Amino acid sequence: MDNSVLLKVNQLKKTFIKKSGTVFNRKKTEVYAVNNVNFEIKKGEILGIIGESGCGKTTTARMVMRLMEESSGEILFEGNNLCTIKNAETNRLRKNMQMIFQDPYDTLNPGMRIVDILMEPLNAHEKNLPSNEKLKRVIEAIESIELKPAEDYLYRYPHQLSGGQRQRIAIARAVILKPSFIAADEPTSMLDVSVRAGILNLLLDLRKKMGLTMLFITHDLSTASYMCDRIAVMYQGRIVEIGPTKKIIQSPSHPYTIALVSVVKDLNYFIENREKLILDGEVDSTRKDTGCTFVTRCPHQEKVCHSKAPEIEALGNGHAVACHCHSNWLEKTS
Repeated sequence: MDNSVLLKVNQLKKTFIKKSGTVFNRKKTEVYAVNNVNFEIKKGEILGIIGESGCGKTTTARMVMRLMEESSGEILFEGNNLCTIKNAETNRLRKNMQMIFQDPYDTLNPGMRIVDILMEPLNAHEKNLPSNEKLKRVIEAIESIELKPAEDYLYRYPHQLSGGQRQRIAIARAVILKPSFIAADEPTSMLDVSVRAGILNLLLDLRKKMGLTMLFITHDLSTASYMCDRIAVMYQGRIVEIGPTKKIIQSPSHPYTIALVSVVKDLNYFIENREKLILDGEVDSTRKDTGCTFVTRCPHQEKVCHSKAPEIEALGNGHAVACHCHSNWLEKTS
């Protein structure tokens, strides 16, 4: 693996079994949550994964963080295949891999004080550190998330903090071990609009100060464009387009990405031209590999789209798309 690459995901897949029917006639259907996903993240880079609910972006992050076991594939972190190493080795690496969850109201124990919440990672991974040094690290972590003076927050409980302050504490818990990689799963979606920008700027500032590498999960293209160096667009468990943020925003090549960008750029245009951009429908994760994942919602589908799943095609400069007829699509929508 390239030394500049911190995390690499190869052919990652996650399936679940969905049961349906009556007691006497039970049916089992294989559900594809993540289907042959490939990407890599270089050291110091932020890769965003965007897509609508149910597309598999959070499942991907949870598998990377070893909170969920994959069905097949490999996850390489610092040259180690996380899918095959033993639990003891995973626990050692976990110090360098931390996660920020979506809901700050659910991720902090309401019965614990902030000082105790932030002590937990240190107690687990740096047991030999003296108590006074642990307290010093806690204070430094609180100040790093711009809650000052730190002493005013040490002995509070989560319910005594606002939503934005809680998420800042969740971020402090993630960075207190000085990790090299963070997975942020929609860290601002549960917050008031007025505090979202502050959290995003805090993450960018921490990235600069600590040299963090991030996997940033979001359904909001505008947030991804602000935060990320590159963006991967996911639909029905597959990455349908990936590339530098500027390329994705200014020159989208997959019909699904074009629809997403249209919503952000000009909502009136999207509403007036919706039928030309995307057909009504929802993600159907029970579909097999018999064709393009987007075929049922693509207004310009062709015969090949129903019979063959498109492979990711390189367009140059790190930009790639999985679409049989993206060139025709661009001509029709330009």
